[in-house]
Amino acid sequence: MITACLAARYSWPMRRQATTLVASAILAIGLFFAGMALPVPYVQLTPGPVTDTLGSSGGKPLIVIKGHPTAAKSTGRIFLVTVLQYGGPGENLSAFKVLSGWWSNHDAVVPLRVLYPPTVTAKQVQQQDTEDMDQSQVNAKIAALRYLGMKLQPGAEVSTVETSSTAKGKLQLGDVILGVDSTSVSSSDQLVSVLKTHKVGDHVALQINRSGTAMSVDVTLQQPIKQGGAPSIGIGVLDSFAIPFEIDIELNNVGGPSAGLAFTLGIIDKLTDGNLTGGLTIASTGTIDADGKVGEIGGVQQKEAAVKANGAVAFLVPAGNCAEALKEKPKGLKLVKVSTLTDAVDAIKTLRSGGTPPLCSAG
Repeated sequence: MITACLAARYSWPMRRQATTLVASAILAIGLFFAGMALPVPYVQLTPGPVTDTLGSSGGKPLIVIKGHPTAAKSTGRIFLVTVLQYGGPGENLSAFKVLSGWWSNHDAVVPLRVLYPPTVTAKQVQQQDTEDMDQSQVNAKIAALRYLGMKLQPGAEVSTVETSSTAKGKLQLGDVILGVDSTSVSSSDQLVSVLKTHKVGDHVALQINRSGTAMSVDVTLQQPIKQGGAPSIGIGVLDSFAIPFEIDIELNNVGGPSAGLAFTLGIIDKLTDGNLTGGLTIASTGTIDADGKVGEIGGVQQKEAAVKANGAVAFLVPAGNCAEALKEKPKGLKLVKVSTLTDAVDAIKTLRSGGTPPLCSAG
C-alpha cells in the first residue's frame, strides 16, 4: 500500500518533467531550423558546367567564322570551365547552405566581404561580369590572329550604343573606329582626344572597319557624358583591332574573363586544320590579353573538379593558380602550367604527340 501511494505521489511530477523535456527538444529543433534559414553574408562557389568551344552552346555553334576559310570539322574538344556562385551582393546565403558548402569536398564558402566591396550592388556585379566577358572575347580574337601571324590595325571597338545616340542604327557592336574625318585613331583614348577638338553639334565622319569592310559613318556629336568631357558619340568603346573577317562568339548566361584562353584556342583550331588537340579532350582556364598573356582566375579548385568529371585528360592552368590547384588535384588529371598563349598551344601539341608538357609542381 505504501509503495502504491508513493508511485501515485511522484507520477505527476515525472510526467511534467517528460513533457517539459519534449517541449524543450521541439523548441530547440524549431530554433535550429529557423536559424539555418536565416541569411548570412557568405558566398558559395561550386563546380559549374563545362562547354566545348569547338562545339555548340544553346543549340548554336559557339564560335562562328565568316569571310575566311575554316576547318571543315574539329577533332577533340577544348573545354571552357565555369563556377556557379550562390549568394552575393543583395543575396545572402542561408546558414544551412553555408554548412552544406563547408562539408562539400569541391565547394568553397567565402565571406562576402572578401569578394565584394560593401557598397557594390548586384546590378554593378552583373554589369562588370558582362563587360569582362565582352573584353575577353575581343582579346581572344586579337590574340588568336596575332598568334597566327595576321597583321591587325589598332582602333576603338564599339561595345555599346545608347538609345539616344545619333549613331543608333548606323554603328553596330563590334565596329572598330579607325579614324574621325581625316585623323587616325588607334585607341579609345585617342578617340576621346580627337573628339575634344570638336564641339557639340558638329558633324563628323567616323572611319570604321566592320568585319573586314571599310566604311564611313556620319554622326552628330552630343553633350559630354561628364562635365568638362569631350563631346560624345553616345557609345561605349574598347581598345581593339580591326579584324579582317567576322568572328562571332555566342555564349549565354556566363560572365567574367576566365574563358579567354579557351576562346582563343578554339579560334586557332577553327582557323587551322581543326586538329589542334589530335582528338583529345582538353580543358583550359585563364584570362587572355591582346598580347597573348594568360592571367590568373578564381575558383580553380571548383573548375578542376568539373574538368575531371567531364573526362578531360589535361587542364591548362595559369601559372599563378598552380599552387592552389595542386591542393585538390584530381587523380589522373594533368595540370599543365601556362603563362602565355604560345605555352598553351605548345602544351596541347605535346599532349597530342603523347608527350608530357610542363606541369604544375609543388616546388
